[in-house]
Amino acid sequence: MADEELPEKEGAIAGLGTVVSAAVVAIALAAFVVQNTDDTPVQWLFVDRSAPLWVVIVISAVAGAALSEVLGWMIRRRRRNRG
Repeated sequence: MADEELPEKEGAIAGLGTVVSAAVVAIALAAFVVQNTDDTPVQWLFVDRSAPLWVVIVISAVAGAALSEVLGWMIRRRRRNRG
């Protein structure tokens, strides 16, 4: 009976590790944002503007997370179609 419960505990521990890792990254990002509030020039395509650095940081973090999820989804889909 104890052997049957082991995979569930390992999954719970892995899930807890993911939550803790995400919390650490979120706290580090929040600290980085709070420390960088100056305006900075932003050039994107044909747009030249000035924006608060924290906005640039947050947009970059969200874009990076979204790109990571999309690439992960593509890799999982490719592996599933091969096997």
